[in-house]
Amino acid sequence: MNSENNTSTPQVLVYRHPNPEIRSFLTPKAISSYRVEYFKRDFFDQSEASVKSLGLIGEHAVRELMALPGIEEIHIKPREVWIKKSTATAWDDIEDEIIQILKRALRKKEIVRVK
Repeated sequence: MNSENNTSTPQVLVYRHPNPEIRSFLTPKAISSYRVEYFKRDFFDQSEASVKSLGLIGEHAVRELMALPGIEEIHIKPREVWIKKSTATAWDDIEDEIIQILKRALRKKEIVRVK
C-alpha cells in the first residue's frame, strides 16, 4: 500500500479474472443497495426497474458504465462491479474511465445531507 493514501481519493481495486474479457472492480464502501443486479447491453432498456432499485448513486454509476463503448454486461453488488467487455474493446481503452466513474460514485456516497 502507498503511504500517501489520501482519504479524499477513494481506492478502487481491480481483480483480473481468468477470462480476459472480465474484471471486477472492488470498492471500499457500498455504492448500491444491498442486492445483486445483472444488466446486459442488449436488454438494458428493459431493465429500468432493476436499475432504479440500486439507489440513486448505484443507478447513476450503472448508467454511466453502460454508456461506455464495449461494455456488454454488468453485475453489481454493493461493493463490487463485475464487468464483461466485448472482445473488440481493450481494457486499456476503458478501465481508467470505469475507475473514475466508481470513484465519483464513492465521493457522492461520502456527501452527508444536512437538514
